[in-house]
Amino acid sequence: MRVLLTVLAWLAAVLVAHAAEWQTYANDRYGYTIELPPGFTMQRAPGNGDGGTFLAKNGDRILVFGTFLVDVFFDEEAANRITQAKKDGWKISYSRVKPEWASYSGTRGDRILYVRGIWLCEDAATFLQLEYRKQDLKTYDMIIKRMVASLKPAGCPQ
Repeated sequence: MRVLLTVLAWLAAVLVAHAAEWQTYANDRYGYTIELPPGFTMQRAPGNGDGGTFLAKNGDRILVFGTFLVDVFFDEEAANRITQAKKDGWKISYSRVKPEWASYSGTRGDRILYVRGIWLCEDAATFLQLEYRKQDLKTYDMIIKRMVASLKPAGCPQ
């Protein structure tokens, strides 16, 4: 029975990750695009056009946003964000920072944090941040793979 449930959970994750209802979010201010999974609704878009916050009914959250790199290179910005996540109580268990991209993840209580950032042109970067329940880890593996693959520069910031 346990094997059957595992197979069904994996199949559900694959179906969700490849469902046709995914939406493309484009940010003209910073020049990036990303695909968002079904079931998430934009809650707020800042007036300055930095990005958006998307929530699922169960409380899972996706943030996508751009930022200008002021007096730092992209890898320094990413390292600063990892340090801040630790200060915010996240136990970071994985981090990889390169000059053009970074990923890190960790846990806090029953929640998982995953962040991916990429360097854009003209001293700007974009970050994808997901926060979701530990029990949904396998489902989010496929979702995260698709989102990371879809996070792309789409021109220079305006």
